[in-house]
Amino acid sequence: MPVIDHDAYTKDGYHTLPGLLGKEDHRTAVDFFDTLDAAESIPDSYEPEYDEADGVRRLRKLRRLLWNDPHLWGPLLNRTGATDIARQVVGERATAVFHAAFLKPAKVGTEVALHQDQALWTYQYPKAFSIWFALTPVSPANGGLFGCPGSHSGGLVPHRDRPQYRWHPSLDAAEDGLSTPVQFELRPGDAVMWDRYFAHGSAANTSPEDRRGMVVVFADGSDPAFRAKDSFTAEDIAALGRA
Repeated sequence: MPVIDHDAYTKDGYHTLPGLLGKEDHRTAVDFFDTLDAAESIPDSYEPEYDEADGVRRLRKLRRLLWNDPHLWGPLLNRTGATDIARQVVGERATAVFHAAFLKPAKVGTEVALHQDQALWTYQYPKAFSIWFALTPVSPANGGLFGCPGSHSGGLVPHRDRPQYRWHPSLDAAEDGLSTPVQFELRPGDAVMWDRYFAHGSAANTSPEDRRGMVVVFADGSDPAFRAKDSFTAEDIAALGRA
């Protein structure tokens, strides 16, 4: 069972988890996304998004992975220990509310501007946190992944629209009084978890290699205020692993 340094996580708003995704499961995930990336069409149930430049169109994002194929992703997530982590952080009624892939393709992968996840969600997700799995090397050379330590401590920071950025409202570390972002250097299979208010983002990928990641978000399904479009309890995910 993965062990979380709760003091460090509470202080910084994030915690690295080296080698969380095993080699066989890593290969399964990579093969799955390779197949969809090469497909002529993708079912609407994945809510796909694309990056496009200079006539090149590549898959950028996929959503609702667990709900599209629970018998693939449920056992895989269970083997990583994600459900155990969720119970440690959230409690016994930990519930998955998102499971998505961020594929930041070579040359055309656009930036993801600095933001807090909770600011972009339709619902308030009590105690929510994300586990982000690296499927390729992740570094500033291929767009990377960065975040502002301690940025979760003040709760929600007002986000602003930027004319030059089309995806979502965002933050600016200096203008919003956040700490200087740190870069995460991850190997395939490594993961990092963060609080719903942890400000993070990534740069454009101008390299010749894809930068791929996969994220699952858990929240407290026992909270009276809990609402979700999609939900899958950690207990039910664990049961899929035993099937």
